[in-house]
Amino acid sequence: METTMMIGEEEYRIKATAITAMHYRNQFKADILADTFKAIGGVENIATLQELENKSEYKQMEALIDGFDTILIYQLTWAFLKTADLKTQPFAKWLDSLPYVPVTDLILQDGFLELLVGNIHRKKK
Repeated sequence: METTMMIGEEEYRIKATAITAMHYRNQFKADILADTFKAIGGVENIATLQELENKSEYKQMEALIDGFDTILIYQLTWAFLKTADLKTQPFAKWLDSLPYVPVTDLILQDGFLELLVGNIHRKKK
């Protein structure tokens, strides 16, 4: 799964594949699946996120975002960037190079939630 997103004033390609978990573990010494559950508040929030169609359902997303872990969202974003571009800087250097980017700016972009939730579960078609 792949999409593009704006981070600050720049557009980036982000991607999730099987190698994303390895990039995540190598950088953060943690499991991407466990951290994804922590980042978005557990199974109940994942189920709710899967039902949301787009960012126009902002009020419902806003309630879910209160339970999100900011650093884990940045870490997951970095892993998606690293999967799309192996030249991505190490996490701390990459994060330091960015202007302040609110987590909601990341989460509410089209395609980001699908990438995040798709990391855990794919809907049946």
